[in-house]
Amino acid sequence: MAAGSILKVVVFGALNAGKTTFVEKLSGQDLLLKGDFDSITTSFDFVQIEQQGFLIHLFASPGHRRFSFMWNTLATGMDGAILLIDSTVGISPVDHELVKFITGYNVPYIIAANKTDICEIKDSQIREELSIPEEIPVVNTSALENQDLGNIMGSLIKNIEKKLNSLGKSNET
Repeated sequence: MAAGSILKVVVFGALNAGKTTFVEKLSGQDLLLKGDFDSITTSFDFVQIEQQGFLIHLFASPGHRRFSFMWNTLATGMDGAILLIDSTVGISPVDHELVKFITGYNVPYIIAANKTDICEIKDSQIREELSIPEEIPVVNTSALENQDLGNIMGSLIKNIEKKLNSLGKSNET
């Protein structure tokens, strides 16, 4: 990997899983085009962060089903994904749909069980309900409390690098 390489990472999740908060806390920046309506994100925007020698374009996707048509647009060209699960709700039908959606793009991804400051969901329950293989990291986090956000990104970047190196590719600009 060349220094200054760009990675596109998309944060997916069901309605109110905390995607916007996750991206804003991780980056220390506010998303400018939230498109908020009734406290739900109705559009998408991205922030740029630098981590481990990469410039990362980090997108927060809308989670409401009526905006799922945007998922393909966001996923095009992505190098990795984060599926944010709302621990206070548990595994939702949208989470099931998003696992299938993300795996269809054949990119490294991480499952982040968010809102552990309120309620925690067990890794084993997530793996079982979503049929997640052991090599996919599952991390409990709290975007609001900024808990393990950098570690989640670090782990994802490591997995993206492994995949790119195994394909003999670099992600140079």
